[in-house]
Amino acid sequence: MKLVWHADNLLEVDWLRDVLGDLVEEECTDLALTCFDDDCIHVVSSNWQPLPAYEDYFQECRARCRRLVLLHTSDEWFSGGYALYRHFDAVIRNFATGLARHEGIWTIPEGYANGTRTSGAVRPITERPYVWSFTGEIKASRTDMAAAFAGLEPSFLTGTASIYGSGGRKLSKPEFDDVLDNTMFSPCPMGNAILETWRLYESLELGCIPIIETRASIDYFTRLFGPHPIPSFKSWEAARNYAQHALVDKSSLLRKQSEISSWWTAKKQDVRKQVRRAATGPSHRAALQRFGALTRNRYPPVHEPLRLLELLRHQSGGSLMRRIKRPGGPLRRIARESLRNLRA
Repeated sequence: MKLVWHADNLLEVDWLRDVLGDLVEEECTDLALTCFDDDCIHVVSSNWQPLPAYEDYFQECRARCRRLVLLHTSDEWFSGGYALYRHFDAVIRNFATGLARHEGIWTIPEGYANGTRTSGAVRPITERPYVWSFTGEIKASRTDMAAAFAGLEPSFLTGTASIYGSGGRKLSKPEFDDVLDNTMFSPCPMGNAILETWRLYESLELGCIPIIETRASIDYFTRLFGPHPIPSFKSWEAARNYAQHALVDKSSLLRKQSEISSWWTAKKQDVRKQVRRAATGPSHRAALQRFGALTRNRYPPVHEPLRLLELLRHQSGGSLMRRIKRPGGPLRRIARESLRNLRA
């Protein structure tokens, strides 16, 4: 199949090429929306353009092409426009949400960022100098994480209100990977909008023991992965206690590292098979037409409150209060997108 990139700023290119594997025979970048070849996987990003901007193009593709597959990335804000899915035989997307759970839609993990070290021997967990590490912006639930893990040493922590601000710096990708390669426990608190971040998958690739969050109203990663061995907690205090007690038994730590590593290797293979089934299996166009016709997908005033509720499920009480008290980029983006969608 041909892979058609309709965005050129994606940070998950390496991951997508990994899971697509030999399914892709050729690639092209088509920012001008001029490719009407058959049997293509079209990659669009909600960070590049809102989905409705592609309506005329994919309507024409549907008229000309026998088979169309959509790979929808960067939709961590659940920005809507999902009526576009009706033009396709299959849709593959990242970021799990009940707003896009339907026959013909496959949700895969966000995966690791470009440049992540994915080969070479994994350092045994007991030979790593840092008990835990974190580098990045300290915001939302990350504030609770940093406070809970404070004093558990040795550690590596670099963070400011902004990673570009005074007193902090953004690590290069090799530097970041080196930190993870030297880390035992890698706390993976929520990102800009939801619980899933690059950090989890980078930690898995570098052999750390990731620690992830759950919420009272959503066990996001079990919904995404199914049963998994990654330590998961509703509070960062409980996560810190787990890490502190786990340090006592080195044999148990090595077994946990091996268990997670084996699970992740198998999970990636499952994702590759899932992507292949979606791209080459029977058409789900009729089901996706029904999905596109749902009221919430046709009328933004219906979608907007539903997506706000979905995003709220990812917040802890502390992270929500911090965002309200100091509204920044995430809230501004939600407001901007909501106004745009309601005016559409």
